[in-house]
Amino acid sequence: MTSDKVSIRWKLCAYFIFFAAFLLTLLWLMQTVLLDSIYAIYTKETIKRNSEIISENIDNPELNSLLISISQENEFSIYLLSDDGILKTATERSTSVRIDKASPVFYEYWDLASENGGTYITEVESSGVVTDSGVLLEYDPSHFTGNVPKSNPNKNIIYSRELASAEGSYLLVVISNLEPISSVGEVLRMILTIASFMAFFAGLIFSYIASKGLSSPIRNLSKSAKQLATGDYEVVFSGGGCSEITQLSDTLNNTTQKLRKTDKLRKELLANVSHDLRTPLTMIGGYGEMMRDIPGENNAENIQIIIDETKRLTKLVNDALDLSKLQSGNFNFRPAVFCITDEAYDIVTQFEKLSAGKSRITFIHSGDIYVSADETLVSEAIYNLVNNAVTHSGEDTSVMVRQVVIGKNVRISVIDNGCGIPENELDDIWERYQRGIRSGGGTGLGLAIVSTAIKMCGGTCGVMSKLGQGSEFWIELPIHNN
Repeated sequence: MTSDKVSIRWKLCAYFIFFAAFLLTLLWLMQTVLLDSIYAIYTKETIKRNSEIISENIDNPELNSLLISISQENEFSIYLLSDDGILKTATERSTSVRIDKASPVFYEYWDLASENGGTYITEVESSGVVTDSGVLLEYDPSHFTGNVPKSNPNKNIIYSRELASAEGSYLLVVISNLEPISSVGEVLRMILTIASFMAFFAGLIFSYIASKGLSSPIRNLSKSAKQLATGDYEVVFSGGGCSEITQLSDTLNNTTQKLRKTDKLRKELLANVSHDLRTPLTMIGGYGEMMRDIPGENNAENIQIIIDETKRLTKLVNDALDLSKLQSGNFNFRPAVFCITDEAYDIVTQFEKLSAGKSRITFIHSGDIYVSADETLVSEAIYNLVNNAVTHSGEDTSVMVRQVVIGKNVRISVIDNGCGIPENELDDIWERYQRGIRSGGGTGLGLAIVSTAIKMCGGTCGVMSKLGQGSEFWIELPIHNN
């Protein structure tokens, strides 16, 4: 079975088990392989630390009590020899060896310490350190509590250090037997064995519960996603467990809402397109048949109706094609520097001529402003806004086009005194076929073309409107600085 076909639940379970096995392996490695080495390192550091304390108190009258305390607390055998061969003090706690206090080997350790900067430390077997001068340590089986064969004695750490006092030079010898770690190690291994079995079964239970808890929200999201794929846009994604899954569910819910809205717009689009296409086609077909079948109906008035409906149909198709071209990215975008003031003035002049005095269109500006954008797109956007304003200006047919500078941008506003737009429709007014109460023979694509065209030019657009008080549509583009 490939890894991409294994559920996340069992993958998480496997990861938890692997992690638990890794920890147990590490514990066993520390116990069986590294315990003796770690204990030896710890003992050496303890000896060095206590030897420093002894060195600082070499002239202290309570030195003997200090040596006894250190020896009892750490199970050390401590010997302090003077340079004239006298054993000043001795505290023996290393019970697995016998110490030959008169052995000349003590002084060989003095020589080793002198050769190594004042201190010397080594590990030796309890069977003894044998030199030409004699034996320092000798194995003593009578002191063992367990059955330890003589052929495999424990190791000892021997530490020697030169000390200087007001009375002369001394040699400090500290011996620590590593025997106790063997019995302790056996106890630890037994405890670790029991703990390993308990940890293994506890790990299985924990990994199953944890993986189920982490994977359940993801499985629920996957189940909801399958419902969404079938076209069920009412599905709700429920997250939980962790912040990432909650964020994912929120994102999917937001996506579902947009898909629901898009699906609604798609259905409305089909209905609107069907209606907008059917009406002119029906008019053209009906008047054509009437002119053919009824004598005297082949007149200029009926022909003009057919021409008007054809123009209306042509505009609808052209607007739909223009919008599709803009939104698909197939438009050949050609940015250039041009005077947006002149562009707006030409469009206003054009509408004044077309209205033949029926509409009063004024253009207010304070000087020429240049922008860098596609002149065709900007011109079409301004044209559509003015056309909408003229169409929906109501009884007060006055329309004002105003150019103002806002920071580093220029804003072209088109203001009418029409019926206005309800507040709940303002957010959707830039979508295709969102004509609302302002529908009046338009294709419903004009504002969608404006929004798409201005965004392509790097600008923004907006609307301010109150029901019954008219509307102000505007586009805003960055000013080009020469």
